[in-house]
Amino acid sequence: MKTWISFLKFGSLSGLGWALDFAILMLLVAAFGASAAAANVVSSSVAALTVFLVSRRLVFARAQGGLAARVAVYFLYTFCMIGLAAAAMGLLVEGLNQFASSHGWSLRPTVVAAAAKVIVTPPLLILNFLVARVTAERALPRVAAATSV
Repeated sequence: MKTWISFLKFGSLSGLGWALDFAILMLLVAAFGASAAAANVVSSSVAALTVFLVSRRLVFARAQGGLAARVAVYFLYTFCMIGLAAAAMGLLVEGLNQFASSHGWSLRPTVVAAAAKVIVTPPLLILNFLVARVTAERALPRVAAATSV
């Protein structure tokens, strides 16, 4: 039950983060002509780290210390996942554009980017919850001090 409550809280925060992510994504695509994949790297990074920091404080039982290390671990995870999501979005954008073209449709880049974002979000939410929870709650391994002989 506690896990479900944490997931619902994390999901709510992630929803706000997703809205921030989506707004930044649309701004970068529409106003600056960025590709969906490139814009997603920027928008997702900002949103993911914001959600992690807020959820660490409001959702998870915070393990003491090591905030910089925890942020670094989560950022590394986020960077890897953003790369995978950007690649998936690139493929989805290409596929959606081909599908639309085969039906004689012409879709705006923002519409295609939005559809791709919606498709990649659910599996990422579940993975983000699991990794954020472990990163926020687990004790960091202690590094043994070097001793001279």
